[in-house]
Amino acid sequence: MCVLELKELYELKLQAKEPFNLNLTLSCYSFNWWFNGRAGVIPLLEEPMTVAVVSGSNLEVEVKVFGVEQVDVEKQLRWILGLDEDLSDFYSKVERDPLLREVPKTLRGMRMRALSPWNALLVAICQQNASFMQGWRMLSRIYKLLGAEVNVEGLKTIIPPGPGKLLSDDAKVKLREAGAGYRAEVIVEAAKRAREGLLKEASSLSPSRAEDVLREVKGIGSYTARLTLVLSMRMYELLPLDRWLKRLAEEVYGVEDAEKELKARWGRWCGLATYFTTVVLDAEVISEALRRALSGEVKPKPYVGRPTPLTMWMHEWR
Repeated sequence: MCVLELKELYELKLQAKEPFNLNLTLSCYSFNWWFNGRAGVIPLLEEPMTVAVVSGSNLEVEVKVFGVEQVDVEKQLRWILGLDEDLSDFYSKVERDPLLREVPKTLRGMRMRALSPWNALLVAICQQNASFMQGWRMLSRIYKLLGAEVNVEGLKTIIPPGPGKLLSDDAKVKLREAGAGYRAEVIVEAAKRAREGLLKEASSLSPSRAEDVLREVKGIGSYTARLTLVLSMRMYELLPLDRWLKRLAEEVYGVEDAEKELKARWGRWCGLATYFTTVVLDAEVISEALRRALSGEVKPKPYVGRPTPLTMWMHEWR
């Protein structure tokens, strides 16, 4: 993989709506080429290639923008980092929830970093019928095999491949090498539709209609569509319900209809609540997640001997 050198274009200083925790925001669901414990690298644009290096404090976020030509990314960065989000209603909603009661305390101020619509769709497809480790290992290999390696201020990082890269002659071979299996066909078909404007169309629609549009792609069901829209467009009212969360809800809340129960409990915050559920339980396999949830162990552990949503960046991915 050829390493691209990007020049520094300009610096920014940004403030966030309090409470805000920059370290938690940057560290969660980050590979070690995106966060090193001090600074985070955020891919912004594929064309022209643009990335931001983010550091600073909870009170003032310091940003250095790197690329090949001048482009204004302040609005995009504020969206990605969730700097203007008010989570007070969300905290009130979950402060007594058996699964999420630790979020307003242990994870207070943490925001979900929004992904680009295409990258969110790629992430969501990799999570189909996969454990946390399987899905993220698969994704890391796709990034390494098809992404662009970039050097910014001595930091080597990887920019996720855009849909065009997934339509190259050798893309299917590399996707199978990455362990994508049947998902390779889904990814390629999704890339074709993305190039035709599918994701741009979805961004202009209501959440339910956007879900319907994404589900028109062969191999994309409700879970994948909803997760894509939550991760990229913050359509939090959507509930990405997989077997893991369904089983948790049935056991922890003692209900038969998990979707109905979660929508009643979490309301317009369903998508964000789903995200934080994986964080507080360290994305454990369902048997261990159930044991922890039923015994009240709903605080993320600093180290469990394997990658978790908050510690992915501490590990090498092969």
